Amino acid sequence: MAYDPNDLETKAAIKAAAEAAAAEAVEGLKAKNTELLGKLKKAQKDATIDPADHAAIQTELAETQTKLAEANKELKAARVDSDKIKKQYETESKVAHNLLVDTGLSNALLAAGVKSASYLKAAKAMLAGQVVLTADGDNRVAKVGEKLLADYVKEWATSDEGKAFVDAPVNGGGGAAGGSGGNGKSHDLEKMSPEARLHALNTGSATQK
Repeated sequence: MAYDPNDLETKAAIKAAAEAAAAEAVEGLKAKNTELLGKLKKAQKDATIDPADHAAIQTELAETQTKLAEANKELKAARVDSDKIKKQYETESKVAHNLLVDTGLSNALLAAGVKSASYLKAAKAMLAGQVVLTADGDNRVAKVGEKLLADYVKEWATSDEGKAFVDAPVNGGGGAAGGSGGNGKSHDLEKMSPEARLHALNTGSATQK
């Protein structure tokens, strides 16, 4: 996979590394600050301390505290940037996930014979929560359990539940009044909700076209 500095995942990794480096710098300066404070306290208690040494410790302490303040500021900024990119990455990942699942379900359901827009929408809403994306190199593969999404939907469409969503094959035979076969029931299933359609199929009380 080629390096892309504008890729959100790459940005998130870089920001996380910057945050870790800033945190390490802060911890190192804190330790140095504590060390110098200890030296200064000891020097102040020692009546024979060389004034030059005392001044040197104070100067180093002041410089360390300045660096510590700057490092804390950088760490805070790094954390804000890192959190912002992480949230952006999570949002885009969720959108991409939903898009892949939605597209995968649409294609699989259409291939399985779910043509009606309302039934397609209902079937997608029913099945979407079962779909997971697994990594396959740089690609993502949609599955339900251990089965590929297309295979699962194909089997589901032949189940009692799935049959209620599948459009019946068009009856092109001649002699049928209005294409209804003369019994007026050929389009009954099209007018039903998926739940009513499932019940009708199970009880045989409606005829598909």
